[in-house]
Amino acid sequence: MRLVGSAITIAVAILAFAALAQQTGPDGNQPQAGAPPAPTPPASGSQPQVDESALRYFASQGDTRRVNAEIARLRALYPNWTPPSDLSQLSAGAAAAPDPIIERLWNLYREDRIAEVRAAIAERQSSDPNWQPPEELVTALQTVEARRRLINASDTGQWRTVLSVATESPGLLTCLNVDVLWRVAEAFARTDQPDRTRDVYTYLLTNCADPGERLATLQKALSLLTDQQVTDLLQFERKTGETPDDFSSIRDELARRRVERASLDSKTIAAPEDLAVVERLIQKSDEAGPVLILGWYNFHHGNPSRALELFKTALDRNGGTKAAEGYAMSLRALNRLVEAEAFAHEWRDRAPENMKIYLDVATALLSQDPPPRLDAQVVARIVPVVMVQRFTDGAQALGWYSYNTQQFRTARDWFRTALNWKPDDEPSAYGLALSTQRLNERATFNEVVAQWRSRSQRIADLADGVTRPYDSRIVPAQPPIAAVEPAPVPAQQRYVPQQVAVERTDGERILLRTVEGVRRRQSEARSALGRQCAMTSPATRLSGDAALTRGWCLMEVNRPLEAVAAFDQAMATGGSRTREEAAYGKSLAYLRKNLTSEAAIAAAQAPQTRERRVELGAAILSQRALAAYRDGRYSETLLALSERSRIVPEQNDLLLIRGWSYYKLGRYRDAERIFRAVQQTGYSDDASAGLNAIREATTHAR
Repeated sequence: MRLVGSAITIAVAILAFAALAQQTGPDGNQPQAGAPPAPTPPASGSQPQVDESALRYFASQGDTRRVNAEIARLRALYPNWTPPSDLSQLSAGAAAAPDPIIERLWNLYREDRIAEVRAAIAERQSSDPNWQPPEELVTALQTVEARRRLINASDTGQWRTVLSVATESPGLLTCLNVDVLWRVAEAFARTDQPDRTRDVYTYLLTNCADPGERLATLQKALSLLTDQQVTDLLQFERKTGETPDDFSSIRDELARRRVERASLDSKTIAAPEDLAVVERLIQKSDEAGPVLILGWYNFHHGNPSRALELFKTALDRNGGTKAAEGYAMSLRALNRLVEAEAFAHEWRDRAPENMKIYLDVATALLSQDPPPRLDAQVVARIVPVVMVQRFTDGAQALGWYSYNTQQFRTARDWFRTALNWKPDDEPSAYGLALSTQRLNERATFNEVVAQWRSRSQRIADLADGVTRPYDSRIVPAQPPIAAVEPAPVPAQQRYVPQQVAVERTDGERILLRTVEGVRRRQSEARSALGRQCAMTSPATRLSGDAALTRGWCLMEVNRPLEAVAAFDQAMATGGSRTREEAAYGKSLAYLRKNLTSEAAIAAAQAPQTRERRVELGAAILSQRALAAYRDGRYSETLLALSERSRIVPEQNDLLLIRGWSYYKLGRYRDAERIFRAVQQTGYSDDASAGLNAIREATTHAR
């Protein structure tokens, strides 16, 4: 094999770097005692005296590979040496006067029986102390043994030994020993000298011609160098000649890596050409890897629909637990929670990440507003998983699901279980307080209050009946009651009323303006966050303004309890304007969950404008009236409705409740007046039912 002079120069440079690495620590300290000196480059000058016996022997055997290797080795050691122009002369010369002992030694060497060569030399010297083996044979043996030591040191991770052996054996560092060069490059990398690793690879790509070895060099560089350093090495690609390079697979891998990094960071946008490369990789192979990368990229960049398709493809390609995790999370982001729970349940035991996403999906399913109508088997399979995993959030979600479907005793038990698992969990304590109050279990309620009054303002307010600032003077605070049927229309969507009066009052105009403002905020927030709004992430990491935007976005996708947490973060970290807006949003979120007292408390956490005081006051009093009516407390219903009518006009649905409250209290004349007023606005069927009930009641009374 031909080796150009520049290659020798680069090899010497590599050796110098190896010597430096051996004599100094990675931090550049002074040379260590006993370290071998750096090699001296071969001296220039006249033709040196070179032992060509090995070359003659290999030529005589017709071993072309060994002849080429020996020429390369000799030229590495003696740069000014020129091999004989006619190797056939070497063969003839060797045949003229063969030395059987030397021939036997070279034959053993040729068969790589190095230990036997050493033994034969020792045996001959024991019988003839003056006999010496050919210098070239000794050098060849030392080179083979050095190569073995270097490979053994590399295989066992003794990187400084690798560099030391390479320093002592410069004949190894040629394109005939590409594997040795690769190992030296790795040794530099493992000893925190990546620039030297790059130098070795540069030497290989500059001087070594085999296309397979050149491609393999870059493949090894991918695992040891930065992407930019690998990109720099691509400039050595040979695009012409008999054996041009094809480094396209290296470029594809670099693009795939860039997309993979972007797939883990929603703030990093991959270049279109890199995404196109990954798409092409998906089409070219049946592997799941590229599909998963593109799936996670779409998921974290607000496109769960596309992510769902890709994760399905990855599952079909045996993508395993990671594909299942992505598929379930995409269903979760698309709010397809029933499907997500069923799918994630099948994969829950395959990996910790799959269990985590199952619990997250199950919690989200139970926490929907309004509470979903779930099959009994769905809840039955959620419960044992929550119990085995002792998942506090899941127990709490089961508590709220039970509470919102009027299973108050079950709710109480789940909140108590959550507290047993996590004694400092305030939301579970609050749920326990609400459910025991609803069950009128005063002893348990008082016990919870005694434990939590100093740590939870809302539990203290619940115990004190604080519903300021709107209804503290009207009726005592009542526990919020969630209906089994779909929850009432949210406050910010409720007030487009058909009024008894033709002209709109100031209060009604205020309500219409505030409703429009809320809808605009929610729409803008969802436009700003896109699909990210629907993804689960802690609000505690957000700034005040970011948390406020997330809160409005969560309101838009009808997830008010999560919106409360976001609004709390906004109040904790934002300025005065942000706190005011967050308190307003938090009140609306509680109203959407029919938590009237909590809504009133939230409204008082920051000053509000007159428009918002009107809106919130009307909404709170509406829910107060509805709760009292459902409990059969008709006098309190009328008190709440009367107070509300001072703020805004009564809409037809509340007028009907007023009419039926009068009816239940036996005030038939007042009930008839209300029903006839409603009838005049076009609600004839509902009003007629009330009038017929009055007629029947008064007829029987006679």
